[in-house]
Amino acid sequence: MIRSLFFTALLSLLAVTAAAEQKVVFNGDYELHYIVFNSTMLQPEIARQYNLPRAGRSAIVNLSVLQQQDDGVALPVEATVSLNVRDLLGQQRTIELDVVREQNAIYHLGIVRLLDREMLWFDITVEIPGERDYEFSFSKEMWEEDA
Repeated sequence: MIRSLFFTALLSLLAVTAAAEQKVVFNGDYELHYIVFNSTMLQPEIARQYNLPRAGRSAIVNLSVLQQQDDGVALPVEATVSLNVRDLLGQQRTIELDVVREQNAIYHLGIVRLLDREMLWFDITVEIPGERDYEFSFSKEMWEEDA
């Protein structure tokens, strides 16, 4: 039940940001949906259940790869997703992503350590079997928040 609540919360966050177009379309009918949020947004019970940090200096990255079907429904796609994060000093970190499969969804979740008012660049590579690799980058200013 808690697992479902966690992923429902993530889906809700993704749905809210979908209106802000936090997705990119590539290779024709594939979509990369992305969101980064401070881990303090997680409920304490959910963070404990999934061993996720709930700290003001940690952010959660949620990436999902979908394929748009002819009927307009987007279905999750098995893909290899990698993530590097860069800061203003040019320092680069590779972020380990955990793959979570929940009913009709596949999430690639990562934890990013951050400083207050830090501008970060997120460099994503998506590899789908039988397709060419896709690279996408976006930036986001992150704030430290109280847990």
